[in-house]
Amino acid sequence: MQHSPLPRHTLALLNERRNWPSAWRLALHAGLLVVLAWATVALWQSPWAVQHLGAWRALPAMVCYLAYGMVFSFLGYAGLGHELAHHTVFRNRSINALLFRLVSFLTWNNPVYFRASHRVHHQHTLQHGVDFEVNPDPYPLLERWWRYMVVDVEALVRAVTIHWDNARNVVKGPFGARHFPAGSDARKQLVRTARLHLALHLGLASLALALGWWMWLPLVTLAAFVCTLPNRVLAKLQHASLPRNQGDLRQNTRSVLLARPLAFLYWNMNYHTEHHLHPSVPYFNLPKLRTELADHLPHTPAGLAPHLDALRMPKTNQQQPLCQEEP
Repeated sequence: MQHSPLPRHTLALLNERRNWPSAWRLALHAGLLVVLAWATVALWQSPWAVQHLGAWRALPAMVCYLAYGMVFSFLGYAGLGHELAHHTVFRNRSINALLFRLVSFLTWNNPVYFRASHRVHHQHTLQHGVDFEVNPDPYPLLERWWRYMVVDVEALVRAVTIHWDNARNVVKGPFGARHFPAGSDARKQLVRTARLHLALHLGLASLALALGWWMWLPLVTLAAFVCTLPNRVLAKLQHASLPRNQGDLRQNTRSVLLARPLAFLYWNMNYHTEHHLHPSVPYFNLPKLRTELADHLPHTPAGLAPHLDALRMPKTNQQQPLCQEEP
């Protein structure tokens, strides 16, 4: 099934954008980051913490920082950034576009590349040789979970390398060759954005260090690579171990019924089958969309645990080439 059998008036109501749900949700997400950042800094360097906790203050400070990184990761394309790319967060497209560029910068992603790859992903979900945004084959995520619980150095190096390559007018892989050919306007936009991101990251980090604001580095420059395991697990479950070249979106896309706090951080992208069936429906209406489609969707067990086997590595695994956003 490529599209659901909803009456037109029902779909029109579900498609309606509203500012207030997004305003308070964004405020809560940002507020949580501010509180965790303040707690991290206060526990590490405040006179009270130094005097009363001594070296032991490192432990609670690290816990707060890991929680900060986990919340920060949901600003990216498995969370807020994804919804902003669909222009479903606020009514005003300019606001969505501005925030999309901001979170792309903060999470070390190129919005020009993602718009192209994500459009193809929705049009040709898991079509081999066409959809390079998602590889449904598992990679050692659960088997090497500790890599993603502190700082994922490999992902950091990869993000910087991709930005550096793009800034030098180098776009690797079959998707880049097809959609960003040399000399095209799309290629020029991609290169300009990569150069801007690198200049801003380097300039802001240098300015912060010159002024003595060294916490800028862990709280902004490196934050997208800290404690990303929850975000990676949820992002990978969207299509992990599901069949390629399958026209029925209910068969190649997975929804996961999460507890409200986690669904909140994830911006309801756990309703992923529903999102693929109707990508124009805002994230806050996806639970309602699921209710409307109840008779047409496959059974989904509640919770995260029933789905984790889809992430485990088989004995043999053939990987398709990675796109720039692929973990």
